[in-house]
Amino acid sequence: MALSKTTALPSAITPADLTPEALDSKLDFMELNPERTAVLFKRHLANLQQVLQTANRQDVIDALRQDPSSTAFQRRMLMALLDGEHKVEMSNRDELTGMLTRASLVDRFSPKHLAADNAKTALTLYFIDLDGFKRINDQYGHAIGDRVLAAVGARIQSAIRPDDMAVRWGGDEFIVAFASVHEPELVIELAARLLRIITAPLHLHSDHSIEFTLGASIGIAIGADGTTSINDLIDQADRAMYQAKKSGKNSIHIFP
Repeated sequence: MALSKTTALPSAITPADLTPEALDSKLDFMELNPERTAVLFKRHLANLQQVLQTANRQDVIDALRQDPSSTAFQRRMLMALLDGEHKVEMSNRDELTGMLTRASLVDRFSPKHLAADNAKTALTLYFIDLDGFKRINDQYGHAIGDRVLAAVGARIQSAIRPDDMAVRWGGDEFIVAFASVHEPELVIELAARLLRIITAPLHLHSDHSIEFTLGASIGIAIGADGTTSINDLIDQADRAMYQAKKSGKNSIHIFP
């Protein structure tokens, strides 16, 4: 039944008002009453903000990334509310893992951006590809696969410095960009550390506990003098990763 234009707005938003069924029943009301709809929407947001303020921000973010039932729209809206004073531009973040996107990496080290900073940056890229991830998707489904990717992304982000970049390149591929790192011994040490962190046993809880032991192939490209373009470094690291994959599971290869 359609709601009339004179339908009164509730004085408070209750949990029942937030169910999909209750929201669906208001569609006619929203179409006929745009001004009142705006007021109702603001009340929903205010109520939601109050709920989120009482929760641990990082716990809620982690739960959102791992919830297979949440939609992309829901994640974007809730992440924007949770972001608070940080105000991260969501278009620069991967929805599933919260990592930076490939566009962010290319833009950050583009000639235009570097010229504006008046600096050449010695940059080392680590191109990471998970070994055997397709088997997880095939055996357990994409929902579990997404949770594995989110967990791996969190591990990678926890292993870098604030000035470094962790990027989800796509699928089960990631890139880590370390600035001012080019000494071969340190480059290998950081790669080995990333490999240990990624391949440590991973426990997920669903209907029952599942343990995964992941593998990874890491290709490395070193731009020691800061003159190699970001696109060339990505290509070199990608080619090095495929060489690592040919060498067997959990391998590291430095270009060339």
